[in-house]
Amino acid sequence: MPAVSIIMTLYNRARWLEAAAKSVLAQTERDLELVIVDDGSTDGSLDTARRLAASDPRVRVFAEPHRGVVGTLKRAHELTTGQLLGWVDSDDLLVADAVAKCRAVLDARPGVGLVYSDHVEIDENGAFLREGTRSKVPYSRDALLTDLMTFQFRLFRRSVFDACGGIDAGFTAAPDYDFCLRASEVTEFAYLPEPLYCYRMHGASISATRQLEQITNSQRAVEDALARRGMNGRVRLKMTLRARFEIVPVTNELGITKESPGRFP
Repeated sequence: MPAVSIIMTLYNRARWLEAAAKSVLAQTERDLELVIVDDGSTDGSLDTARRLAASDPRVRVFAEPHRGVVGTLKRAHELTTGQLLGWVDSDDLLVADAVAKCRAVLDARPGVGLVYSDHVEIDENGAFLREGTRSKVPYSRDALLTDLMTFQFRLFRRSVFDACGGIDAGFTAAPDYDFCLRASEVTEFAYLPEPLYCYRMHGASISATRQLEQITNSQRAVEDALARRGMNGRVRLKMTLRARFEIVPVTNELGITKESPGRFP
C-alpha cells in the first residue's frame, strides 16, 4: 500500500491531463499512487487517463457518472489507500520534489496535520506568469476565515481528513476552502515558503467560469465555521463584491507573449 495518494479529479481536461499526471509521476517521492477519477468526460480525457495507467502501475483510473467537482472529489477519497493525501488539479502541475518536501514536514512534526506551499501562476501553454501571492498571507486559524492562504497544494494526513468530516457534498464549489476551515479546527498547519505548485490560468478553469458560485460557496463555508466556533452573535461575515479590471499583454495565435521567460516546472 503506498504511503501517499494524490487525487486528480477529471472533467474534460484532455489538453492538460497528461502533463498534470506526469508531473505527479515524476515526483522524487516514489511511494505514491495517482488516483484519477473521471467525472463523465466527453472529450477523450478518460482515454488519456487509461493510457497513462497502462504505462505506470501507480496510476489508478476510475470512470464515474457525472456528479460535479465536489461529489467527484468526495468519491475519489473513498478510492485512495495512502495515509497521506493531496489534490492536484488536472490542468495544473506539481514541482518534482513537492510531495517529498511536504512529507518530510509531516514525518518530522507529528503535531502537524496539513502542509501547504507557495505556488506560481502559469498560462495555458505552461509559460510563467507571476509568483502567487495568496499563500504569503500569514497563517492563523482566524486569518483563514477571510483568506484562503492554504492555496494551492496541500499534503495532509488521512486521520485529519476523517476527523474533520471529509468532503461536504452539500457544496457545489469551493470544497477546498470548506475543508481547510474544518481541518484547521482539528490540527496544526505548516507552511513551506517554496513554490511547489504551478496553477494554470485559462478561460475554461472553474475559477473563471464559476466565479460567483465559488464566492457564494466560500461565504457559506465561512459562516458555517463561525457557527462551529461559537462566534455567531459576536461577529458576522461582511462580504463585498468588487469589479476587477486588468490589462493583459496581447498574445500571438499560440497564446504566447514575448515576455514569457520559460515554462514550469
